[in-house]
Amino acid sequence: MKPQSSCSADVRALYEKFPYPLSNSETDPIYDVAMGLDLVMDSLDGCRVMDAGCGTGHRLVGLAMQHEATEFIGVDFSEHSLSVARELARNHGCDNVQFRHAEIGGEHLGLEFDLITSTGVIHHLADPQGGAEWLQRHLKDDGVAYTWYYHPYGEFDRLLNRQLVQTLLKNSTEDISGTVLTDLGLTLSAEQYGTRTSFAEISTETKLAADADAYLHPIVNAYRFQEAAEFFRTGCDWTIVHGVNWEGGSSLIDSDNWTAGDFGTLSGSDLFKNPRLREVFSRMDTGTQLHCVELKLRPTGFTLLSGNPAGLARCTEQIRANVRSANLLRMKPW
Repeated sequence: MKPQSSCSADVRALYEKFPYPLSNSETDPIYDVAMGLDLVMDSLDGCRVMDAGCGTGHRLVGLAMQHEATEFIGVDFSEHSLSVARELARNHGCDNVQFRHAEIGGEHLGLEFDLITSTGVIHHLADPQGGAEWLQRHLKDDGVAYTWYYHPYGEFDRLLNRQLVQTLLKNSTEDISGTVLTDLGLTLSAEQYGTRTSFAEISTETKLAADADAYLHPIVNAYRFQEAAEFFRTGCDWTIVHGVNWEGGSSLIDSDNWTAGDFGTLSGSDLFKNPRLREVFSRMDTGTQLHCVELKLRPTGFTLLSGNPAGLARCTEQIRANVRSANLLRMKPW
């Protein structure tokens, strides 16, 4: 097994070669995180927000453009990615965002944040627990963390293919990294994590970055809901599942109300068409219901929200209701 420093160097090298999610600063920002946060906090005005592992900044710039009265800081350890991010922000006249070269899990930045976003990052760290604790140390007492992870059930085939790629790379006498995916006929589905809401179009450049991240990345972990929530037990009082992604679909979770399915939230009828099964589902405790969501939907990814009581007071009523009914840090683990 490689030491953590060596693994981190390999990850850095990948992103220097394949900046993620896009290496082109002439493209549009990505608004999926901005949309996902709309129902989380009542207001971001006057807040300080960090995107930890911002990459090329496409999601951060999309978020910053939606909240002009908010200060945003993007942190990443890839200089190439940050150069794209800075140019992207300039191209869109986004002057409420700055970028810092730093490593998650490294030294404290000397700042605390009202909101921290980190999407698709913790599962790529050599020390994911340490990375999550680093995020928590940067949260204000009333701050909220918004994090996204791979799920092992929906990612099973993709992770097996990635393992095959890694095995071939390690045992080849020549560098086949540029051809192995084509030779195997591997490419990530455009709808692997939903319905293509992240990008207006899927370009060759987009596919290259996505495929490199999916199959060539030296560190990939995947977690069930409860397993990812455990990362936040050290510094947070509550953690909930905010949303789930599966191939071709995505939905918010309102575990306090499985019947309505309002505002794009998952309902019991989305899971079970049969009324008898819906009745069984409705009588389960919330932890068992979330376990059924994992087993039935087999998500490819999911979003967690984490914080403390003071942070919860800044969240919307729907988030507060979810915490009352489905705080993973207070529930029986599966």
